Amino acid sequence: MKVYAELPGRRLGQLALDVLLVGAVALAVWAGRETYDLVSLLAGPGQSVEQAGNGFAGAMDRFADRIGTLPGVGGDLREPLDSVSGAGRTLERAGRRQQEVIHELGVALGAVVAGFPITLLLAAYLPWRTRWVREASAAARLRRVGASDLRLFALRAATNRSYRQLRRASADPAGDLERGEYRALATLELRALGLRADRGGLQAAGS
Repeated sequence: MKVYAELPGRRLGQLALDVLLVGAVALAVWAGRETYDLVSLLAGPGQSVEQAGNGFAGAMDRFADRIGTLPGVGGDLREPLDSVSGAGRTLERAGRRQQEVIHELGVALGAVVAGFPITLLLAAYLPWRTRWVREASAAARLRRVGASDLRLFALRAATNRSYRQLRRASADPAGDLERGEYRALATLELRALGLRADRGGLQAAGS
């Protein structure tokens, strides 16, 4: 399987694009993480509320425990203190829930900030890259067969390449096809895919 082109210039370009893609994905992940950290700062008040509620409830519980030991009236006095302590616990739960909501919001926003550009990049780049790998791999296998596939490469060149490219490869592209002189056009097609034309006996084949 051909992952990179054989021609140095084309291979360097592919490597550069792959590195840029990896860098862009890493940058998007970093941006998503920074977004999560920024949103998480909003959880600070919730932490303060949770700590305040916990501390208040704990103080009321300790006070209620002491009051409850008083003979005769301890039980009656403890009941309202327990209610006050319950209010502190409610405050504590509210602070904890606020932090959970902020965490969920941070995860969602971070995923959007990171995932959206990554999805766009992969959707734009991977199909093109995968298509080239399939085409180049198939062409490399056919190239190894040798002269019998010269005509196929030449016909592909005549179909896929611009008139200017065809005239650069041959002074008479149509005449080459009629005469069965396929080497120039076949070489053009292989080089357009980033493959060398001197493997598999291509250059040694008849013109």
